[in-house]
This record gives sequence, C-alpha cells and structure tokens, in this order.
Amino acid sequence: MDIVMLGHSAAGKTTYVSLMYAAMRDGIQGFSLRTDDVLVHGALTSAAEAVLRGRYPNMSSRRQVFDFILQYQGRDVLPFRWRDYRGGALTERQADSEQAGQLQQDLVAAQGIVVFVDAHRLLTDGGSDRHMRRMTVLVQRALEARGDQLTPLVIAFTKSDLLDLDRSGLLERLVEPFDGLIEGVARTQHLRGALALVACGPEPVNVAVPVLWSLHHGIVGRGLALHTSIEESLASARRAAANDTPWDRISSWWKEEDSWAEIRARHERAAQAEYQLLEPLFEPAERLEGLLQDVLWF
Repeated sequence: MDIVMLGHSAAGKTTYVSLMYAAMRDGIQGFSLRTDDVLVHGALTSAAEAVLRGRYPNMSSRRQVFDFILQYQGRDVLPFRWRDYRGGALTERQADSEQAGQLQQDLVAAQGIVVFVDAHRLLTDGGSDRHMRRMTVLVQRALEARGDQLTPLVIAFTKSDLLDLDRSGLLERLVEPFDGLIEGVARTQHLRGALALVACGPEPVNVAVPVLWSLHHGIVGRGLALHTSIEESLASARRAAANDTPWDRISSWWKEEDSWAEIRARHERAAQAEYQLLEPLFEPAERLEGLLQDVLWF
C-alpha cells in the first residue's frame, strides 16, 4: 500500500512521522509497526525522543520514503510505503520542479492520502485559505484521475494543542477551505474521508489516527481484491467442471495437454491459496473498525 502525506511547510509532517512511528512501534490495541531498515528505525526513534523532550526536527528539504509493515498481535498484516513531501512541492510549478511533478504522479497512484494542515496558521493567517484551496485542487485532480479504487483520505489538523477546542464553530472554520473536497468525497462510495485534530509535541494527540484510518481501508481494499479473485477462480473452476467428461480426460491424456478436470483442480487450488491470504485479514479489519468508530468521517 502506498500512502502519500502532503502539506505546507511547517505543518508538522516531519515531526508527525517520528511520533507516529514511536507510538505504533510501542503498540496500540494489538497493532504495531516495524521497519526492516535499522537506520530508519534508529533515526525515527531518536527524533521522537527529542520531540518528547521539546526539541523539534528541521523541516524536510526533500521527498522522503519510509517502508513499514503493519502488524497485529505480532503477525505481519500489511506492508506499506509512506511518502513525505517537503512543503515547497505544493507551491512550485510542475514544469520547473521535479518534486512537484513527482508529487502529482504519486498522488494519482497513491492508495491513501493524508493532508496535513497547520490549524493554528489557518485560523490566524488570513492568507492561508488560498494555500489550502490550492492543496485541495491537487488532491481533487488526483482523486478524479484514479477511477473507483477504494481510497482513504485523511485531513489532519496539526497543532491542535494551540487551539481553544471548546470554541464554538471551531471545527466548521477549520474545514471551510475543504468543503468542496469533503462534499465530493462524501458523494462517492469508493472514497472514505476522515478528520483528525492532531498534536505533534511533547504530549502527542491522535498521532495514530491518520495512519490507522489509512491502513484500515488498505486492509479492506486488499480483502475486496482477494475476494474478487477468489470468485473469479471459482467461476473458472465451475466452467471447467462443466466440460469435464471421461472422453476429455482420455483425449487430453493422449494429446498430452491439460484436461478440464486438471484445469478445474488448478483453479480450485488458486482459490484456496487466495482464501488463505484473505482469512487473516478479517480480525484486524474488524478490530480497526472498532478502534476508529469515534473518528469524524465524511
């Protein structure tokens, strides 16, 4: 699964990755993350420990890609790739910036999108709405180019610890620049959107929500694809069985080619193998659905 994270400079993306990894590495309700890259593990762990002590990392100056594996109760469930773009890639012209062009390509191909928004800046900087709307245009174009593939989308409002969360109409003000995107996603069956108020600091808040929302739908999408493949294999087995006759078995033996009986058995074995991949996804998918039931979705 490929997940693209994007947002303007200083939105907290770099800090988020380290805190998210640290939280998921320690485990949440049986779910955890691991990486086979010891250098990535060490760098993210050190960065998270620094943030928890109040020292924040420098803003990312380049595109970064992290390979992780979601585990449930110690068993590998879903490998995924997390792509992080520097904020400048959002404002640069594709014709002039390799990263801007790569961002658009990755958005179209992504199986999950996480949009990071500096909530404090959005509420206090009168010009930030324009930047937010530019970001939504990029996301909308990418989603429209994808067809009907199941795709999770998360809008994560960072620095929520700087806000008065009891303020009337706060959430409505935050989501206003994204109304068109939210309405478009809500009208579809294959796009699943969520909102998260996140704090990436010494006292992290909701850092697991964006990644778990994305991975839940990644698991569901994987399950749907396997189910479709199983049904196709079984249908092929049934068609082969309808052509299976004693004469076909004899003639196929004589011609040294597969009989319809052998073809049927091959499709049945394929269906069984695919079911063995599908069955382990049921429990983590149901568990994640329960964990995410209080998330604001659209």
